[in-house]
Amino acid sequence: MLKTLIKKARCYRKFDESVFIDIEFLKDIVDSLRFTSSARNAQPLKYIISTNKEMNKKIFSTLKWAGYLKDWDGPSAGQRPTAYIIILRDRNISTEDFSLIDTGIAIQTVMLRLAEEGFGGCTIAAIDKERLRKILSITDDTKEILCVLAIGKPNENIILTEMKNGDIKYYRDEKENHYVPKRPLNEILYKVID
Repeated sequence: MLKTLIKKARCYRKFDESVFIDIEFLKDIVDSLRFTSSARNAQPLKYIISTNKEMNKKIFSTLKWAGYLKDWDGPSAGQRPTAYIIILRDRNISTEDFSLIDTGIAIQTVMLRLAEEGFGGCTIAAIDKERLRKILSITDDTKEILCVLAIGKPNENIILTEMKNGDIKYYRDEKENHYVPKRPLNEILYKVID
């Protein structure tokens, strides 16, 4: 069951913009993040959530989508995320790279919760962070934007496929199916000691 959920917890880049995401659902997801592991139990992450259409347009304008898809500028109107979770690091709590471990745990937890409820997300680190800080009125310099999770009801077909010829770049076919090459087990399993 968990392995199936992991396979569903993909980075989706097209959404059904007519499907609303309840702010209480996002609050519940963030509440569950309080119980995840944290390096040294420092708990340095903070979150901003948005389901507001006008704010979402502004957040969207700061993001760069799908670097490997050179001829695609991101989801068009009607296919954009309907919610966002912005992950911040509170440097008053942690200035060390240990918070990157926490960020990975938080992202995967959010993605699994979304997949469990039939939603999806996309982790975006290509952000105009200074502009986003202004949009979100983040005036405290100790709050660092780490990434944005774009969230919505997935509206694209993602196909996990075996990597060929060492090429890890995701791509789309003429029908807009989105292929995500994955390394085979024998390439990532470095050593087995039994």
